[in-house]
Amino acid sequence: MITIDFECANGHRFEGNFSDYESFSSQQHADMIACPLCSTTDVKRIYTGCSIRPRQSAPLKTKQKSPGIFEAIRSINRYVRENFDNVGRDFPDVARAMHYGIEEERQIYGESTPQEISELVEEGISLLPLVDIDRIEN
Repeated sequence: MITIDFECANGHRFEGNFSDYESFSSQQHADMIACPLCSTTDVKRIYTGCSIRPRQSAPLKTKQKSPGIFEAIRSINRYVRENFDNVGRDFPDVARAMHYGIEEERQIYGESTPQEISELVEEGISLLPLVDIDRIEN
């Protein structure tokens, strides 16, 4: 079964259902397709978006589970720990020193209080707090 959209010469839009393309084609060439509102056979096919649902040829072998938010945060934290320098409690001082050109810039992470983070942001120092996901999960 196929559905085709049409528009008649009077601007009426409608759709027709056909068992297959050959049925549509033969009815179109024989002027058998008529507008249901004004009965004119002066109709044209309108091409619209369609939805095609392919048949599944074989069952999926494996279904990969999409990572959840907790797994994504763990992945980010792992990357930072493996690739950045841990400056510990000196984080605010080292971040300022790099920002003002006293120290060479590098990727760092460490510890700071919410107040220290607020002060760094006010000074225009970009940072991204890491979430200790193991502490907040569950």
